[in-house]
Amino acid sequence: MKNIKNLFLGLFVVSLASCLKADDMNIDVKYKTNVIEIANTGNNLTNTGVPGFYSDLGVVAAGGTKTFNINVNYTGPGSAPEDITVTLSSDAATLSAYNIENGVSKVVPPSSVFSFPTSVVIKKGTNLTTVEAKITVSSDFNFSAAYGLPIKISQVSTGVISGNFGKAVYSFGVRNKYDGVYKLKGYHTRVPYNYPYSNITMEMRTLGANSVGFYWPTAGGFGHPIGVGPGRVSWYGGAVSPVVVFDVATNLVTDVYNQSNAVPISIYTGPGSGQGRQAADKTMYLYWRYSANNARGFLDTLTYVGPR
Repeated sequence: MKNIKNLFLGLFVVSLASCLKADDMNIDVKYKTNVIEIANTGNNLTNTGVPGFYSDLGVVAAGGTKTFNINVNYTGPGSAPEDITVTLSSDAATLSAYNIENGVSKVVPPSSVFSFPTSVVIKKGTNLTTVEAKITVSSDFNFSAAYGLPIKISQVSTGVISGNFGKAVYSFGVRNKYDGVYKLKGYHTRVPYNYPYSNITMEMRTLGANSVGFYWPTAGGFGHPIGVGPGRVSWYGGAVSPVVVFDVATNLVTDVYNQSNAVPISIYTGPGSGQGRQAADKTMYLYWRYSANNARGFLDTLTYVGPR
């Protein structure tokens, strides 16, 4: 009798487990959906909220173009069961949400700066399709602006648009040909700050289509070192932040000015001066002064190290 009871209980447990397994499978089928999303592209800048991606587009000349990828992905059981047409659009509300979430102030580029396909097809039997967004350094391009291109999936021919990844903000970096990492040496003409400085790592950062600003990584900001003793350097801080402007056809310096309003900066014309320029090997020879005073001059040589 006891054996019959145990056999009955065993059969009941097996039967119950089988029913639960069948129900689980039915639940999976019932709730699985074909979700369309924007997939990872470039360096992901965010962990929560609106996804943000960054692409370094490198050196782009005025009027030139570069591209970055937009990946559109099908997630669901298997691959796309049919061709899925995905409509993409630019969405200012997406950028507004992104700015609030990340405490930034990115702006949408002018229409002359960007373009991307508004219709994308995920082919049957695949999961991912990639299209290119094109960035053009047009006359409207502002190198000082923090651009963010907000793209969202606004419509799909079949499936569901992802609630978390149905939109994204694409940021990009563009540099001119003078941008890079350099080794700086030179001296300041003002006594007692006229000690030579040398082997100082300096970044020349793009501030315009043909202009770069001195950025001193050691100090963590825009500015320029001065010698204050043998082998010792200091600086005036951001108050003296020279920006060098080149003629892109000749690579000659046409102007030097101050990012700051503290003092005026101009081209130095005193003893030891020369024609400011970038040579064929990318070495820069720069001569500048502040307060229109040749007794406040800097004579710099910057040897190119590599891209920033």
